[in-house]
Amino acid sequence: MNNLFRIAVGIMRGVYALIKCFPQKDRVAILSRQNRTPSIDIRRLTECMRQRYPRTECVVLVRMIDSWTYVFHMVRQMYYIATSRVVVLDGFCIAASVLKHKKGTTIIQMWHSSAAIKQFGYQTIGKPAGHSKEMAEIMSMHRNYDYVLCPSWATGELFCKGFDISPVKLKYYGLPRLTEIQKDDTDWQQEARKRIMGDDGRELVLYAPTFRKGKEVDAKGLIQALDQERFRLVIKPHPLDKLDAGEEYVCQEYSSQQLLRVCDRIITDYSALGVEASILGKPIYYYVYDIDEYIEETGLNVDPLKEMPGCSSRDGAELADMMKQPYDYEQLQRFRDKYIEVPTDHCAERIADFIEECLHGND
Repeated sequence: MNNLFRIAVGIMRGVYALIKCFPQKDRVAILSRQNRTPSIDIRRLTECMRQRYPRTECVVLVRMIDSWTYVFHMVRQMYYIATSRVVVLDGFCIAASVLKHKKGTTIIQMWHSSAAIKQFGYQTIGKPAGHSKEMAEIMSMHRNYDYVLCPSWATGELFCKGFDISPVKLKYYGLPRLTEIQKDDTDWQQEARKRIMGDDGRELVLYAPTFRKGKEVDAKGLIQALDQERFRLVIKPHPLDKLDAGEEYVCQEYSSQQLLRVCDRIITDYSALGVEASILGKPIYYYVYDIDEYIEETGLNVDPLKEMPGCSSRDGAELADMMKQPYDYEQLQRFRDKYIEVPTDHCAERIADFIEECLHGND
């Protein structure tokens, strides 16, 4: 199998040598395979680029690897990488990493997460959830980045390990979603809350577990333990994950970022959502029922049981009891200050300005 990947990479490099004959433009290419449609980060950044810098062409290519026809999409990626002066990614892009690019091409990694709660990239080599060292070398995993965006020094340290990069490549900016979730739109929030709950007067609790690669997410234990007279639970699982129970609690109408704006409390686990939600000042809890297994298979950079004691538990009943106690907001503030140090207003504008600097800096 590894030999097949080597052959495929060799073919890509040969094709790319021809594609590089096309001239380079003052263009920004934004590439993603994280979702089937542009994320809120990509949408806001693109809107901002087109408003602030209308003379700069901005092309967005978004597609998940869903079938062998993705090969043709990669050819499109190769063309736009070769002919754009700035390339922005929000995840690992094969074409961006395995190919040798023109001088004057700047590649910016705008990672799809504001934190590195769980280990990733080079941290997971050899682990069940990661790749082998040989495969990482064949695919030149996370190579060719000129800059990596991150929201704090602590997160930057972890990004350096996951991407295997030098700290000099770090640029401190927040993702556009951080600005989005802080929007004060009382009418919209009231309407969304009413659509979810009707005239229910209970507290709205969002449970947003991290991606577990198709494994069943334990919702049953949490549902049974939670005080149903006081709390109304809404679950937002990853689209590719399954719940062991509680499908009637799943909310399809709103995104995780939108639900953060309307809920009263948040329950998560190893997701960066907890870090992002910390800027809202709402109570955040960590339900880590499978933490031992998760550490063995994937690994953690941040252990909620240690960093957020008093609001983290392996047990649903214990967590439910914690939710009845006064919340430690000082602990939450320390957590927020550690992992998000950058300004969280106008994040898209700041990144757009940085991209424009990169375009001019290549002149």
